[in-house]
Amino acid sequence: MTRLLSTVFFASAFIWVAIEFFDVDIEVMKVLFIYSLVFVVLLILTGLVFSPVVRLFRRSRKSSLLEKASTESSSEDEIN
Repeated sequence: MTRLLSTVFFASAFIWVAIEFFDVDIEVMKVLFIYSLVFVVLLILTGLVFSPVVRLFRRSRKSSLLEKASTESSSEDEIN
């Protein structure tokens, strides 16, 4: 909760300073805000799409490694 409050505070301060002291138009700040929201939503959607793909690759690697390990250990038992 503390991080959220500090983020909101510093973002608000950034906007206030940009508008008040550097004479940035409010319209420019609105566009920056909208593009930032679009970027964050696209990042979230990208994560939602690619997380199952990454999970599938990780599972397939683990199973193949486990199969190799069990095959090696059974072959060692046969040799001894």
